[in-house]
Amino acid sequence: MIYILVLPLKTIMPKVFTFKVFSWSLFDLGNTAYSALVITLFFPVFIKNYLHGDELMISLVIGLSLAFASLLVPFIGGISDATNIKRPFLILFSITTMFFVILIGYFTNLYLALIFAFIANLSYHTSLDIYDSYITDITTEKNYGVVSGFGTAIGYVGTILSLIMAWHIMSIFGWDTLMGVRMIFPATAIFFLIFAIPIYFIKDKTNGRKLSEGVFISFSELKKTILGIKKYHNIWKFLVASFFYTGALNTAIAFLFLFGQEELNMSLKTFFPIFMMMAISAAIGAFLFGHISDLIGPKKSLISAILLWISVITSLIIIPNIYTYLMTGMVGGALLGAIWTSTRPMLIKISPPEKLTELFGFQGLTEKTGGLTILVYGALAVWGGHRLALSSILFFFVIGLILLMTVKEEIIVKD
Repeated sequence: MIYILVLPLKTIMPKVFTFKVFSWSLFDLGNTAYSALVITLFFPVFIKNYLHGDELMISLVIGLSLAFASLLVPFIGGISDATNIKRPFLILFSITTMFFVILIGYFTNLYLALIFAFIANLSYHTSLDIYDSYITDITTEKNYGVVSGFGTAIGYVGTILSLIMAWHIMSIFGWDTLMGVRMIFPATAIFFLIFAIPIYFIKDKTNGRKLSEGVFISFSELKKTILGIKKYHNIWKFLVASFFYTGALNTAIAFLFLFGQEELNMSLKTFFPIFMMMAISAAIGAFLFGHISDLIGPKKSLISAILLWISVITSLIIIPNIYTYLMTGMVGGALLGAIWTSTRPMLIKISPPEKLTELFGFQGLTEKTGGLTILVYGALAVWGGHRLALSSILFFFVIGLILLMTVKEEIIVKD
């Protein structure tokens, strides 16, 4: 399936789709299995249906792990900027994710599962920002949008392949069995590892600085960036906007299945083909919006995607039935890929090149503290149901859109 997708692209644009780009994209293919199978499906199912936890516990683990990752990522990004060393960090945090994902399913204790999931999600989101910053090393500025879209699209191919894998596992061990759910966790870790291996062989073009020097420089540069917040006013406006709209996205991903289960009496087996269709539409949306982002600019691309998200979420709140749920899934799936695809080029376009990895780190900070919006959803779901909780997603999208519209699509650094 991947070969069929890549071959015509290499024929059309051989200079764009290099081995490095393909290896980078395969990492996305592997890590989306974690997002799809662990965060969206089997971690919430494991906690709520088998370990007798609730939505608030799930939201606390996801939201707080994102918040802690937000404190770590800018520092790691600063070290990478100073030394151009990325590979050891990517390997460390991705392997840590895989290890603790296995442990989630190994025990059947509620609090151990919550702790292991916290560490896995913290490591996963730290690895993502390091991965994002690789784009400047593997392609040229004029191709950021299309390469970003290709990577995201390949990532959703990973979602599809991981769902096929999970379908077979659940068919063997049983759709409504604890063993079936537990087997998904090690399978997800192995899937992630297999497709992560190629990027581990991409060597860093280091500048000769040692890690110890990078640590010192990172602290110094972070201090300058924070104290000089007015200097990067335009960037910070974008980062605050991304706090809200990516917070809304993370929340939608985390509670996608539980909304269907609680509000529409949807079973896990029924949800699988729906999720598969969402992944296919997301892959298409990511690749198309990669081209759209290069043509009309990432800001207009993001605004269009958020406006459409607001429309489908509003429809689901007003008419919560299987048809609006399917529409939200299909349209939202395409828009999910669109937003991830356009956010990277937007930050690159408005950031000074020498501060890019650090600013990717700060984007990680604002996006991951945006994960605290998940806590709002979890609390509302426990107290008033998922339909009430869905209104919080709509609210965060609207705030993110308003702030995004004030951001200028250019590099602005004030003295």
